[in-house]
Amino acid sequence: MPSLNSFLANIKDGTVARVTVPLIGVAEKERLNCVYEKTEPPKFHLIFPCGILAIDQVDTSRTCMLTVDAAQQSIALSAGISAIKDPQTLELVALDTVAYDQTRNFFRVDATTRVAASSLIPPEMAKNGEDWRLLGDTIDLSGSGLLCSFPEPLEAGKQVRIELTLPTGEVEVIRALGHVVRCRKINDQMYHVALHFDLIDSESQDKIMACCFELQRRYLRLRVRVQNVRV
Repeated sequence: MPSLNSFLANIKDGTVARVTVPLIGVAEKERLNCVYEKTEPPKFHLIFPCGILAIDQVDTSRTCMLTVDAAQQSIALSAGISAIKDPQTLELVALDTVAYDQTRNFFRVDATTRVAASSLIPPEMAKNGEDWRLLGDTIDLSGSGLLCSFPEPLEAGKQVRIELTLPTGEVEVIRALGHVVRCRKINDQMYHVALHFDLIDSESQDKIMACCFELQRRYLRLRVRVQNVRV
């Protein structure tokens, strides 16, 4: 396994990245776009667009997870926050590389595409009320699951059949089996439902991850300009 410094050496100065930043008193980490800046390995800087980093809420006692494309591969690192340099800059120290399977679990990207959730029971075998299907849109997407918007609720723990059309590349339907992690009512016509993949083939999961990285690159090109990052 290459050393941490070797991984960092493959990341070009000014490369766009995505990081999960821990916040004080909040279990779920904030996912933010940023720019990687080389310093003295294993330390490095992350520079954020003006106004998106709540520095007074950053929890420096917890680790960050960083994902970046380098040397024609996606590199994932866990890192500790060693200093808040200014309102747009964090200094981090790399702690360990993250395996690809682990990356699937935490790397999540905003994505809007069509999704369907339906009963596990085939229509020809379903009794009254057992044959159902909900159409909605994704809010975000990862290799381990997705957050969706549906017009009707789904109860937590319910097993579902998932059909997903990826928003990049050729139009292709990804099929998986999963369950409802949570459901939150937004209004009478909208419910946010988190789904977890329980059974998905590795090829389909790889396609989802490739889609996530492509979307990240697109978003970062739109949102982040290195020359305009600092005030």
